[in-house]
Amino acid sequence: MFLYEKDLKHKFWSFYNNKNRAKKYQFECPIREGNADLITIERYQGNYQINSFEFKLSDIKKVFLQAEANLLFVHRSWVVLPIEKKTLILEKYKNYLDTQKYIGVIGVHSEGRYEVIYQPKFKVNPIISQEILNLCIM
Repeated sequence: MFLYEKDLKHKFWSFYNNKNRAKKYQFECPIREGNADLITIERYQGNYQINSFEFKLSDIKKVFLQAEANLLFVHRSWVVLPIEKKTLILEKYKNYLDTQKYIGVIGVHSEGRYEVIYQPKFKVNPIISQEILNLCIM
């Protein structure tokens, strides 16, 4: 169980990027009004992909709106929640996720280990914003 969102973010990131899977990344990336919590540039099967991550302990409706707002600029948009929300996501939000296609959900255990609760599809040809371009060349 997490007390603060920053703890969720820190624990997830230490496990997710422990082998430098993200070639480039930026926390609080200004791709939209209010910033995306995290943007990563990763190489997968020979291609680069852009992922966004939104972290929340609660307020599920808000985090999905934030993930939707990121979709214009990324291949996949991820919602990262405590693993305790897994049943809620699968029971209440599965239909929503099926229609959105490119939004996925990750559940994080208290020690940082994570699991994919809902796997999104890969969106082809997102808009490359100036902020993402800056991230790529940094």
